[in-house]
Amino acid sequence: MLAPSAAARAAAPPVSARYPLVLVAALMVALALSFVDRQILALLVEPIKTDLRISDTTFGVLQGLAFALFYIGFGIPLGRMADRGNRRNLIVVGILLWSVATIACGTAGSFAALFAWRAGVGIGEAALSPAAYSMITDAVPKRRLSLALGAYNMGVYLGSGLALLVGGALLGWLTRNELGVAALRDVAPWRLVFVCVGLPGFAMAALLMLLPEPRRTHFEMTHRDDMPSPGETARFILGERRLFGGLILGFACHNTALYALLGWVPAFLGRHYHLSTSEVGAALGLSTMLGGGIGLILGGVASDRLFASGRGDAPLLVGMTSMAGIAAATLLTVFGGSAQVVTWAFGLVMVFVALPIGAAAAALQLVVPNRYRGQVSALYLISISLAGLTIGPIVPPLIGDRIFHDPARIGDALAITVVAAAMLSILLFAVGRPAYARRYAAIHLSPSSGDPS
Repeated sequence: MLAPSAAARAAAPPVSARYPLVLVAALMVALALSFVDRQILALLVEPIKTDLRISDTTFGVLQGLAFALFYIGFGIPLGRMADRGNRRNLIVVGILLWSVATIACGTAGSFAALFAWRAGVGIGEAALSPAAYSMITDAVPKRRLSLALGAYNMGVYLGSGLALLVGGALLGWLTRNELGVAALRDVAPWRLVFVCVGLPGFAMAALLMLLPEPRRTHFEMTHRDDMPSPGETARFILGERRLFGGLILGFACHNTALYALLGWVPAFLGRHYHLSTSEVGAALGLSTMLGGGIGLILGGVASDRLFASGRGDAPLLVGMTSMAGIAAATLLTVFGGSAQVVTWAFGLVMVFVALPIGAAAAALQLVVPNRYRGQVSALYLISISLAGLTIGPIVPPLIGDRIFHDPARIGDALAITVVAAAMLSILLFAVGRPAYARRYAAIHLSPSSGDPS
């Protein structure tokens, strides 16, 4: 994919006034499908553990490390491709790749095979968000950016909820073989679930091809079109290390809590309250979707209003509020005393988890020049994924297996992981707040509104 010239960008065909809304909605659906494929594994813990004969800790490696290594490894190259090429086409190729890999997960006969196909899912999904962030930032007015990116990130909770809700129903339906197909009677239902959740990606890829690529915009004073080298990007980041350290590492801790919760609350609910997989999916799926949707809207509106009032540290303020709420709601989830309390408390957890997502995505776009956006967005996504996908799914079972020596105490281990991540996140946000507010003011509140870098 070759970089479009400045003349070609200037000659880009006009788009309708509804284009930003359609673009955000389409990319949100793509993100939702990616999270269905990513999170379906959390619902299939028990049947996969039984068939492949693996422990909780090994399963945590499948949930996190198998995906994260390749999601991370391909993140920067794909971010650079998003900065210089056709972002829509890059996303379409990524969707096709992760859909094929998800279907192939259903053929895995060993831990190694499932690890390899999960890696393929990670490579495909690494193409989506850096390109999507860049496209949305170019298509949506700055005053609506937090809300727009929050709406895009609603796909996280819509997809995670559907993975539980639809995945649980599918597993029960396939277990009963209501299709009546004799050839499927000897196929483990969890394998067929992977096939079912992977297929919609092909339709999504075809639909995205109907959307035009948005015209690129700039806010830096020099309007340079040259592609920055990795070294130049690194110098830019190091020059604002307090800002990026507080912001990125703070949200890395947030992602650790998120993936710990998504990965192990279903198992906690099933083991502690003796619910079936379909009952767990029904209990948690709706809570995830509703709580996440409410949190994203509230957080996006709050962040945009704080920015409008002149609070340049809005994303970090929202982040600190979020982490305090996550810690409290997680304790209620684990120690609530009944399956009904767990269901409602988990919905509250999802409200607080989702609260800063739009603000976090907008936070980078609003202080990073266009020519760095894809690479810095990829670094952000790599960092939060490294923490979330490796620490989040693995630490709770490690605590349960190695410290408590009791898989039934996965809830206690989960509470320890989430509360520790929340405390560290709040500290990091507090450290980064002054630097972020200074840079935001220099770019957006100065008379020239230029980029000082």
